[in-house]
Order: sequence, then C-alpha cells, then structure tokens
Amino acid sequence: MLTTHELRSKYIEFFVSKAHLHHASDSLVPNDPSLLFTSAGMVQFKPYYMGTAIPPSRRLTTAQKCLRTTDIDEVGDNSHLTFFEMMGNFAFGDYFKKEAIEWAWEFLTEVLQISVSRLRVTVFTTDEEAYGHWVRVGMPENKIFRFGEKSNYWPANAISDGPSGPCGPCTEIFFDTQPELAPTPDGEWDDARWMEIWNLVFTQFNRQDDGSMEPLPQCNIDTGMGLERTATVLAGASSVFDTDAFLPIIAQIEKYGHMTYTRSQSAVDIAVRLVADHVRSTTLCIADGVLPSNEGRGYVLRRLIRRAILKGVKLLGFTEPVMVSLAPTVIECLGDIYPELNERRTHILGTMKAEEDRFRHTIDSGSDRLNDILSSEDVVNSKKLDGAVAFSLYDTYGFPYELTEELAADKGISVDRESYDQAMQQQKQRARGASAIASALFGNQTDLKHLPALARSTEFVGYTDEEADAEIIMLLSGTEAVQQVGEGERAAVILNVTPLYAESGGQVGDIGTLSVVNGATLPVLDTKKVDGCHLHLVDVTSGELHVGDKLHAVVDSRRRAAIKRNHTSTHLLQAALRRVVGEHVHQAGSQVDEERLRFDFTHTSALTPAEIEQVELLVNQYILDGTSLNIVQDVPIAEARAMGAMALFGEKYGNSVRVVQVPGVSIELCGGVHLNNTAQAGMFKILSEASVAAGIRRIEAVTGWGVYSLITQQQQQAAEVAEALRCQPNKLVEAAYKLNETRKELETAVKEMKAQLASQNVDKQITEFHGLKLMVATQQNVEADTLSSLADQALAEGIDIVVLASDNGEKVLFAIKLSDAAIKVKLHAGNIVRNLAKMTGGGGGGRADFAQAGGKDATKLPGALATVPTALEAMYQA
Repeated sequence: MLTTHELRSKYIEFFVSKAHLHHASDSLVPNDPSLLFTSAGMVQFKPYYMGTAIPPSRRLTTAQKCLRTTDIDEVGDNSHLTFFEMMGNFAFGDYFKKEAIEWAWEFLTEVLQISVSRLRVTVFTTDEEAYGHWVRVGMPENKIFRFGEKSNYWPANAISDGPSGPCGPCTEIFFDTQPELAPTPDGEWDDARWMEIWNLVFTQFNRQDDGSMEPLPQCNIDTGMGLERTATVLAGASSVFDTDAFLPIIAQIEKYGHMTYTRSQSAVDIAVRLVADHVRSTTLCIADGVLPSNEGRGYVLRRLIRRAILKGVKLLGFTEPVMVSLAPTVIECLGDIYPELNERRTHILGTMKAEEDRFRHTIDSGSDRLNDILSSEDVVNSKKLDGAVAFSLYDTYGFPYELTEELAADKGISVDRESYDQAMQQQKQRARGASAIASALFGNQTDLKHLPALARSTEFVGYTDEEADAEIIMLLSGTEAVQQVGEGERAAVILNVTPLYAESGGQVGDIGTLSVVNGATLPVLDTKKVDGCHLHLVDVTSGELHVGDKLHAVVDSRRRAAIKRNHTSTHLLQAALRRVVGEHVHQAGSQVDEERLRFDFTHTSALTPAEIEQVELLVNQYILDGTSLNIVQDVPIAEARAMGAMALFGEKYGNSVRVVQVPGVSIELCGGVHLNNTAQAGMFKILSEASVAAGIRRIEAVTGWGVYSLITQQQQQAAEVAEALRCQPNKLVEAAYKLNETRKELETAVKEMKAQLASQNVDKQITEFHGLKLMVATQQNVEADTLSSLADQALAEGIDIVVLASDNGEKVLFAIKLSDAAIKVKLHAGNIVRNLAKMTGGGGGGRADFAQAGGKDATKLPGALATVPTALEAMYQA
C-alpha cells in the first residue's frame, strides 16, 4: 500500500519521465482577483491558457495545494474535503487527447496496478475522439458513459472571467468503492458507488459572445487527480479519512477528546472527520499568509476554525483549546512537502491559539447574553426569537447563528431564519455602499485580456539604469486600446523598455518623466503592473502621444533613492527582529515608499521597550557596517531555498527568482530596488510598534532624511514645551515629573472633597446579617471613583458588607466591598454586583472583596436593592 507521500512522488516521477517539467505548487492565495483561494491545479497557469504569458515548458506537472468550500456542508462524509492536493499534468499547444488518456491509463493500471474491473470513465456526449482513445487503450465500451455539459464540459469561466473564452470537453475516471456488490447494469450510474479520482480537460474551443464555438489555434491539456481519493483507492479504504493523510490527526483528536473513532456515520464520528479536515485547511491557510477576519479569505478561515471548535465542544467534549494542539500533527505530516509549514510554525500556532481563545470567549459572553434574551417574557410566551435579534448577537458578539438556534431549541424556542437573513442582507448592502472605492487607475484597469500579447511584457532595466530610450507600443484610455491621445487626456503608456519600477511586492511604483523626441515632456504620475505589463500613468498636458512614438523615460532619482533606503532597511529590520525576538519572525507584508517603511511580521505579543531599542540599535549597526549588497538575478527557486533565502507570505515565485543578500545579515527573495551598500540608508528610527491582526505586529520606521526630519521636529516640539513650562530644554524631564506630582496631589484633594460632600447626602440603611453589619445605600449623581471611596470609608467604619448604588438619572452605578469576615462565610462581591447589574439592564463583575458594575435602567434600582438580603442569604446557605 502506497502512502500519500509515495503516491505523490510516483505521479511526479511518471510525468517527468514523459518530458514534463516539475513545477512547484502555488500558494493557496492565488494571483487572481476573481478567486479567494487556489481551487484547482490550473489556476496558476491561467495566463498560459489565455496566451498572455509564455510557460517555462510546454509540458508541466504539479502537486498543487487546493481549497474549496463549495461542498463544505458535505465535509464529514467519506470523500469531501475543503483542503486537498491535486496532482496535475498540463500541456500548452503540445500533446492532446491521445497522450493524456494513454498516460492516465498507464499510470493507473500499470504503475498503480489498479484493476480495470474497478474503473469506469465518462466522456462528453459528442466527443467521439476521446471515446475512441479509451476503447483503444482497453477500456470496455460498456464502462464508458456519455454525459452532457453539466458533467463533462469545462466552461469558459473556469479559465476566463465570463461566459466566453477557451473551453472544452472533459473525461473523468471513476473507481468502484463497492466491488462486493453485484455489477451495476450496463447504462446505469450510482453516484454513491463510483468515486471520481481523475479529470482530464481538453481545452480546444473558444466560445464566442454569441455562443458559437471556434477551434483554438492551440489545444491544451489540464488534468487533476485527487491525491487523497486515489490514496483511498490504493489503501482499499472506504473513506479518505482512513488514509495516512488523516489517521495521525484523528489519533490526536481521540486523545484530546478522550473518545474512540469508530469510522461510522454517527454524529460523533462525522464531527471527528470534520475537525480533522478543518485543522488541515486552517493550518495550510495560515502558513500561506491568510489571517482570521470578517471578510474575504479571512472570513473563510475564521468560519473553518469556528466550525471545528463548535463541533469539538459540542460533540467531542473538548474543554481546552485543541486546534492549536492538532496543528503540529498537520505540520509534521506535510512539512517536508511544504516547507513553509515548518518555517512559519510559531506563527501558525500563535494565530490558531489567539483565534480559538477569542471564539471561546465569544461563546461564553454570547451565551450569557442569549440566555437573558431567551428568558425574557416576550420570548418565553411566544416561543419564538426574532431573527434580527439573532443577527445582532452575530454582528455584535460574533455569536454563530447555528449556536443561537441550538440553544434556543433546547428551551423549545424557534428562531425566525427569514428575518435573520433579511438583517444579514441589509448589513451586506450597507457594507457594499460603504466600500465603493473608485479605481486607482482611471477606471477598472485590470481587465487587459483583450490586448495583444506583445504588450504583455515590458523589459525592465531599472535595476541598473534610471533612464532609457523606449518606444510606445500601446496606449490605453480607460480600458480601451487607442492609437493616440491628445492634450487634456489621461492615459496609460506601455513601453517596450522602461527604467520605472511598477508597484509590486509592497514597494510603490516609480514616478518620473517621459520625453517624446521632438515633443513634450510629460510627468509619470504612477507606474502599475498587470501580468508583466508596465502601465505608466500620465496626464497629457500638451501635444499628443502616438503608438510608435520614440521617447526617453527617466526615473525621479531622488524619490527612488529614498525608496531604496526604506526597502533595504526592511530587510535589515527583519534580520534584527529574528535575532532579538526569535526565528519564528517572518515578514507578513510591507509597504515601502519615499516617506517611510511599514513592516508587518509574525509575532503574538507586543515588543517590550527594551526589545524595540535593541532592534533599532541592531539595524543601525548593520547600516554603519557599510556592507555591500549582493543581488543575483535568475536563480533557480530550489537553489535559492537551499541558500536559505526567505520568501514573502503570499508572494508568487516562478522557477527562477531574484536573490537579495546582505552578507552576514540576511538573504531574501525580492524583486524590489535596493541600495548598493547599507551605509547609504544613513540612519534608522522606529516610529511605532502595534498589533494589526491576530499574530501579526506592525513596525513603522523612517530612514535617511526621514530621521533628520524627525529629529528636527522633535527638537522644535521640545523647545515649545520648555517655553510653556518655563524651563530649559535640558530640564524638561525634571519639570514634567514635578508637574505630574502636583497633578496627583490636586486629584487626591478633589477626590477627598467629593467623597466628603457625597457622604453627607447618603440614603443608607444599616442592618445585621448573621452577625455582620450590612449597609445598603444610594447616592445621586456620584462618579465611580467617588462611590468606591465611600465604600472604603464605610468598610473603615466597621461595616462588613457595603452595597452602594448611584442613581445618575437614566443609568446606575454599583460598588460592593466586603470585609474578610464576610468573605469567610462565602459571600462574593462579584456575584452580588453581577445580579444587581442584570436586574437593571447592565452587566459586570469583579473580585470576592470588591466589584463594580453598571446598569441601564435607573427605575429598576429600588427593586434590585430590595433583593440584596435574599441574595446574600442564598450565598450564605450554599
């Protein structure tokens, strides 16, 4: 029986033997705005299918990380997964149906030695060519089924962004999972019995806008064999969860859940499979730079984590955070295949723990709030909860609808799903309206698929030159290609050669000038990149621009120099952080412009002042060392990784990369512009360090002239403060301490005066409670700190149980303080105040000896205070 590792290797080796280039897996975060996640092996190759880029080889093979949530409600059965690996072989204008079918047959029946009796195939209704090839390789005709477009046609929108574009039929290979049953009669199909393991797509037509089909100038092959499903076949198992891809994870679930997985269809076993699937998905997502959030990819990640936690808590008995305990097993299983798992282990575990802790807190606080709502008179009488209330719990507290529905059902109360959905839709409409942002580049300047391939790749010479002679090969007005643009128009100029860097990898695009030969000089406002094509944004202030015009392109060298200082310093900063904070630190995003640098990195806690000082000192040491950078173009990706080059979260890398090395300090994959020597950065100063997401910190800093400007500004501010305090600038600290002491003295005096005044107007009752003195008192319009001082005063005067309330008109404040004697008889200030706050529409809590809380309805204050003796008696008797 082959393991999944062995199966993966055999597949790659087989197609490499068929002259395929082994291409690395892409990130789960695709370089495609139309997709949230990489959902198939062909996603990273869409430019090759569209003819907008040239592949490194006309034959490729991959083991691709994939994530799909379209069947998320089916996860937990025997075959559906969210994360899976897709083995693929691809051809671009090379071989076609004959070879694809022959090699699939050879791999399944000869390499894997799967019995023909266990296989079936489907073909598109009219695809006689594919049908004939299957017959010739030996597939019995009664095992070849014809299906229509729904099952056996790959639509254009799988590759392009609309109903028109490249498309074609496909053929699918299925395996019999129930051979012990009688053979399925000819012509009949049983979905439950036959499991799809391989799909071969034949891209051969170009669907026109009118629906007609035209043959493509070159035909392409796109195949996908599910690794986990094929491993299931080879293991003789009935479920993908009974393979080595999942059994180590399930063993850990059994350990932490103190239960036994029986491979049944019980709710508990389904929950085990769901948790095992979701912990794989979330671990791989976080490793590829996705962070939990309330939108986009982050929302999907958060949903997967929370679904697993809910199932674990409800059905598997998990009482402690367990996702973070299961993730190491996933890393161990896949870390040798996807090294980013090991590299980002600390970040993965920190993010997972923070999200699980946050959600468990959400469950606790939301459950308390929901129980109060479910106990209200209206809900109890109607046995129905308004969906808008359920949505408010979700929107305000992040409390899942499914949990609201479940807890309500326990009390015999139904939730109005229709009004919940209406509230959700209204919120989405508000969000869409609030996020309507105009394009940064004169409209939607990302849809360039209609442009000729010649404009797709601009030769960039900016690493060595800051000016170059060039020719206009295309002009864009909006999203339309035009032959000329005139005065007063805005356009994107596409050149055959450019020294201007296009925005990417966190570095802003260059600005500069385009000087037309015998014509006007126009400022370049920005430089963007789409599919390798540099777009130079210009306003035509005079004259005209024509396709074919010769011109001279020049970079704004002063601005470029500032950007270089900041970009190189981000590399030095990461190296310093890894030395000071730990090797788990990895870059999780950056923004580099001429003003400052912004650097996001993986770390779960705030840096201490000492750590910030040490990092800053180390970066400046690197700068003053005056180390020359070593930058090498076109290094094979495997060689770069072997050198120890660090990659960026979510960044896309081809088979060859650019390596930027500061000898003895750092080595990274980077396409940006850099200094020649670290000393050119001048100086480095951190402006701020803060959290931006769970497990992600952000440092903002300045270099060079930015540091000089900062020092000058701070000196001016210090002089102004010194003047205001009437002291010399070198005496500022002493003057500040003296001013602070005076402030504290005045605040104490004011506090004492307020307490004295308030004590003269206290409406209080002092009674006996089992030998203890109990005081229940109210005051009008007293602040929280004054109420606390009054309680201290009462305790000092011999009161054992002090219950104070302030009626501030509409709202209420409570302060409870207990003596040691009261605590010894099991009284608890936090529990007392919590009950009082709830009765007045609020909430709060605290320690056994002292607690404060607030209420929202002052009219209910007298009734609440009247319950104090009864509540105390219940505690006393407990």
